[in-house]
Amino acid sequence: MLRDKYETAPAREKAMNVVLFGIENADALGGQSIADVAEQSGIGKWGPPVALGCKLAQYVELKNDP
Repeated sequence: MLRDKYETAPAREKAMNVVLFGIENADALGGQSIADVAEQSGIGKWGPPVALGCKLAQYVELKNDP
């Protein structure tokens, strides 16, 4: 899922999509090593943006597409 979100994002939106993945999956990622999740997804060292998304999840509400 993380790899798909990363690979399908436009070039200038990859970081935003990785953070968004963290927001959307914060509950499922709880208790796991975020760095390991990012590394195992095959996208490299994108753990910090995923972790940022997990932390932001409690403060944001996602909008539906128009």
